Amino acid sequence: MPQSLGEFLQLIRIPSVVSIIHIVSVILIGYIVLKIVDSTLKRLPAFFGPVDSTGRARAQQRTETLRQIVRSISRALLVLIVLLSIGDELGYNIQPILAGAGIVGLAVGFGAQSLVKDVISGFFILVEDQYGVGDVVRIGDFSGVVEMMTLRSTVLRNLEGQVHIVPNGNIQHVTVMTKDWARAVLDVTVRYDEQLSRIFDALDRVGKRLSQDHPDRVLEKPTVLGVEKLDDTGVTVRSIVKTPPFKQADVLREWRRGVKEEFDRCGIQFAQKVPTA
Repeated sequence: MPQSLGEFLQLIRIPSVVSIIHIVSVILIGYIVLKIVDSTLKRLPAFFGPVDSTGRARAQQRTETLRQIVRSISRALLVLIVLLSIGDELGYNIQPILAGAGIVGLAVGFGAQSLVKDVISGFFILVEDQYGVGDVVRIGDFSGVVEMMTLRSTVLRNLEGQVHIVPNGNIQHVTVMTKDWARAVLDVTVRYDEQLSRIFDALDRVGKRLSQDHPDRVLEKPTVLGVEKLDDTGVTVRSIVKTPPFKQADVLREWRRGVKEEFDRCGIQFAQKVPTA
């Protein structure tokens, strides 16, 4: 009996050890591959454009989101491969399992077409950096600040605090109002008897002071474009300036105040609407 038991153990020891070595090797290789993928994704911010603080933060945000997505997908694939390899080493026939998985996957694919569409659209929105968390966007009839983004949906919160959840697959056109920079537009309407040269000089002085006093909000010196409109109220002169995203309203308030003070100092009168009889 001992002799037969020893022979039996000797028969099963060698293939068991070999199988264990193969299984451990597959698990180790999968772990190494996952670490390589994760390490590579951590280095992606260097390839995402600007190096200033805003651009770096945006790149890190995009990288972290993509890293979590790719890592989850890679982990799922590696777990599947490891399980199939272990089953093969233990002598299980995996061909029926693969065939069944293919049929199930096909059925799920037909039943979740909208979900797949949302995920694919969300992936390209993230990769192409069409917009990100913190941007002010308009998607169809909804507008607001992007509070959260996933592969499946985009979450917006408008000025009234209402939250809109938009499936990424339904997004056809997006208007991003805070992409890289914004533009403040100032129209000033003066009387017809005012000299345009005085108006242009006054606006130019105000623009210079504005850019000097608010260098963090004014990206370049304001430009006086010239006469924009002539009507029964007066002459409208338009000026423009670049600002950081979502700062144009703050700049316009300071700009209007400066124009009012400068026009009062120079004796320039704004146009007044003629009352109708």
